[in-house]
Amino acid sequence: MNRIFKNTSSLFSAHLISRLGSLVITIWLMPRYFSESEIGGYFVALALTNLIASLTELGMQNPLIREMTLHLDQTRHYLGNALIVRSILSIVAYGIMIVSGIFLYPSMILEMIVFLGLAEIANSLAQLYRCVFRAHEEMKYEAFTVVAERGVFLLIGGGAILLDYGLITVCHAMLIAGCINLILSVGFTRFRFTALRFQLSREIVTTLMQQALPFAIGNLFNLLYFRIDAIMVSKLSADGVVANTWYGLAYTIVNAFTILPGAFMMGAMFPVLSRAWEREKGRFPGTYTFGIRWMVLSGLPLAVGLSVLSPEITAVLFLPTYTLDEVDKIAKALQWLSWAGGLIFVTTAVLAVLRATDKRRAFSVLMGATAFLNICLNLFLIPRFSHIGAAMAMVISEVFLIVFGIGYISRNIVKFRETPRILPTLLRAVFLSTVMGIGLMLLKGFLSIWVLIPLAVLFYGGAIAVFGELQDRVRFD
Repeated sequence: MNRIFKNTSSLFSAHLISRLGSLVITIWLMPRYFSESEIGGYFVALALTNLIASLTELGMQNPLIREMTLHLDQTRHYLGNALIVRSILSIVAYGIMIVSGIFLYPSMILEMIVFLGLAEIANSLAQLYRCVFRAHEEMKYEAFTVVAERGVFLLIGGGAILLDYGLITVCHAMLIAGCINLILSVGFTRFRFTALRFQLSREIVTTLMQQALPFAIGNLFNLLYFRIDAIMVSKLSADGVVANTWYGLAYTIVNAFTILPGAFMMGAMFPVLSRAWEREKGRFPGTYTFGIRWMVLSGLPLAVGLSVLSPEITAVLFLPTYTLDEVDKIAKALQWLSWAGGLIFVTTAVLAVLRATDKRRAFSVLMGATAFLNICLNLFLIPRFSHIGAAMAMVISEVFLIVFGIGYISRNIVKFRETPRILPTLLRAVFLSTVMGIGLMLLKGFLSIWVLIPLAVLFYGGAIAVFGELQDRVRFD
């Protein structure tokens, strides 16, 4: 239990600092120094490079963590063989980025793709070394690289913006930050965990690929689902690339809050879930229940609070840089995306369970169906509602993912009768979030968001403590 919270707090703190740095650059500085079309182009380039960079992952990350967790003495061999595969895929992925930029976008976006693509490749290679930190459950090293990478980007990128060097220089800053991330990750692995020497092993590569390839399809669908909306908005919205600015700014705000499920479920809990499934199946239902309960308790109040306060939050952040009409467009996207952000807490837990239990086919089918639904919804909704349609599509897709994901888990992994604590927690979270939301709606005309947000946090946190949700303990060691 202590190790889980220690690792979660390390990753959460680091990623919180990272997201705050991104917010300073993306939400505070960019709208004040660049045009809407420039910012929209930046979001398109970011989405495209991130989507194509997913090819380098090939579903390898979670099987790699899983295998190293179970065979810590073989860490360097698993890492080295995975690195060979990823290096080859990185060359292929970068080529696809450049070709896509040449044929699909103007020169300004192409130039951003060149540097953002290299940054994605550097971060992708660094992610392999972070798998070592997670397998050994020493997330403090990953936390340090996250803070360092984002700190470099904030200093160099922010300075470039303030000195009026242009948006391309910001992309240069992201590449430099990615290289720093890679260098630090290699260094920590070399000096704290394992030597970098290894032997090429057909057995290890085969083991990783057998586990990874089914997940690779699912991971590709996962990235497609999360990134295709930004690309489709630029092509299908009547507002063109400018709509990407309104959508991207709202998405960035929500994305800042989704660090907790990533740090908790995919960071701290994933090795525990994998080990429990393989070696201590009797403890798995309790571990699963623990993760789901905390994601529900955290995600639901976020969705309610952010949705209720979205007009006030966007007004504080973007007036007078943008007009009232433009701020309203960002606020409407934020209202929808806040619900998607809250639901992501639960879907992250669902996907972590499928990965930890090695349910490759189910993961791929579920993510494929969700991505297909999302693309169809975007094709229908974006031409009619512009960027708001993309936000609607994401909410519907998250609901679909939760319903069918939990349905599969309850039939094939953990029965409902083995998780009696989940339903009471859900009912309490719904009740308390509803009361909190009503209070925010009544008070937001009288108090500023700087007062309302702390009050909401204190009310909800105190209430779940009174209801006893903080008292449960589960032994994981």
